[in-house]
Amino acid sequence: MKIRGITTYPLILPIREIYGGAAGFLEDCRTLIIRVATDDGIDGWGEATQGRPGNTYETLETMDIMVRKYFAPGLVGMDLKDTGSVLNTLHSIRYGHPITKAGIETALYDALAKFYQVPLYRLLGGPFRKEIELVGGLGMDLTAETIGAKARQLRERGYRAFKLKIGHRDLSQDVARVRAVREAVSDDATIRVDGNASYSFLDAREILNALSPFRLTDAEQPLARGDLKSLAELRRSVGVPIAAQESVSSADDALAVLEAGAADLLKIKLTHIGGFRRALQVAAVMGAKGLPVVVGQGSACTPLLSAAEMHLHASIPNAQAGGEMTGFLRVGEQNFFSEIGVTRARVVLTDASGLGIEVNQQRLAQAAIVTH
Repeated sequence: MKIRGITTYPLILPIREIYGGAAGFLEDCRTLIIRVATDDGIDGWGEATQGRPGNTYETLETMDIMVRKYFAPGLVGMDLKDTGSVLNTLHSIRYGHPITKAGIETALYDALAKFYQVPLYRLLGGPFRKEIELVGGLGMDLTAETIGAKARQLRERGYRAFKLKIGHRDLSQDVARVRAVREAVSDDATIRVDGNASYSFLDAREILNALSPFRLTDAEQPLARGDLKSLAELRRSVGVPIAAQESVSSADDALAVLEAGAADLLKIKLTHIGGFRRALQVAAVMGAKGLPVVVGQGSACTPLLSAAEMHLHASIPNAQAGGEMTGFLRVGEQNFFSEIGVTRARVVLTDASGLGIEVNQQRLAQAAIVTH
């Protein structure tokens, strides 16, 4: 099962609504679709999405260049059934570039699962669950006057878990926004907040203590990613569980967070972590201490990346209920990929081979842009 070629399809897609937080707002979806073709006639598909401008150092252009000029030449000709060697080669060609590597690794695993005619989660050790409850995202563009109505609409559609982006300079705005959501969704709903590493220690302590009466399940990365000492002190100073995200991009980072006592749980984005193998390592570190992880990213992406994170979620025993892999719901109309079925805010994974996403390669090629 030798890798015959790796092709890229850079896309700029519309989104359904502007969404973002303290790290920036998403106004379109800039994403790189990656195809791995094998000599058995199997195509594997993956996605590397840029995310919000300024929030990552990888861009659509750099990802496209790295795949075509560096990663593809190093992988073409390798036998995909020697999976460990292929993954070691992928991660050794160039240091860094986790988003790009995650996209390639997804395509490799999709092809491999199709070869063995199994859903991807079986290659990853799952499933521990096949039904995934999705989290309703509420961006910072929603004011205290509008966010309650939006949360109520999501609740009517079946959502029971909600995530608010916070980070206004006027802390009272976020207190009012969280209060409006709690009043709209009732006491049995769960609410998470995400500060996108934007707060000073004093502001984070003030806002989280002010929000604690609203019974938050966790506050994601309120402080800068590298300051674990302050994050640990904050955790001891507030009545809200702390989730680390930007602080963790490897198993070593997860260990450092645990040793510092800096978080109660971790958030895993497939692209930020750099692929399935690293994500499973991070989840295992947390699981060894009996702690949960949250899986998924809500920035706009196609069904390819969201499906990949769903298969990851299904394969992690300590994955917390409420998946955040909702990016596919934010992208505008597209006719390249089959849809992910959602019923009452839930997705049920099927037994289809690979990711379970069908790709119209002709339409995809027509929509691809030139980045060079």
